[in-house]
Amino acid sequence: MRRLPRRFAPLVLLALGACAVHVRTPATERAAAAALVSETEAFMREYAADLAQGRRDAIIARYDPRGVYFVGNGRKKLLPTDSIIAIYRGRWQPPASFAWRDLSYEAAGPDAVVVTGLFDWGLPDRTIQMSYTGLLLRRDGRWMIRLEDESVAPQRP
Repeated sequence: MRRLPRRFAPLVLLALGACAVHVRTPATERAAAAALVSETEAFMREYAADLAQGRRDAIIARYDPRGVYFVGNGRKKLLPTDSIIAIYRGRWQPPASFAWRDLSYEAAGPDAVVVTGLFDWGLPDRTIQMSYTGLLLRRDGRWMIRLEDESVAPQRP
């Protein structure tokens, strides 16, 4: 095997160092996932407060500007931003009460987290329990909702 001239040694070391920076160990992957979960837990707490307090513009700003997939109860729609604005500035009414329950977070990539769980949506005369799945994507340094599945719990016979 032929040896490289000594003058290439700094370049080889630089290349090896660059490769070493991108090596991910299980420990670094767990730490990165934990950081994502922590950030998205805060996002979901703030989202709950926005819903409960009826902060329409803050809710609108949480959605991906490319549009949002709304699925659940046998439906699937990709709504553009103008439709989301029309919903929240139009007929949408804030809940009488709101609470997330049993949320789980799964890091799905360096800028993606899937959130699943339940929530209670309070009406003046009763509370509706619903299931929730959301895909949160980090774009330009902030978290946004790209997909939401909200389904009503089935009625017991």
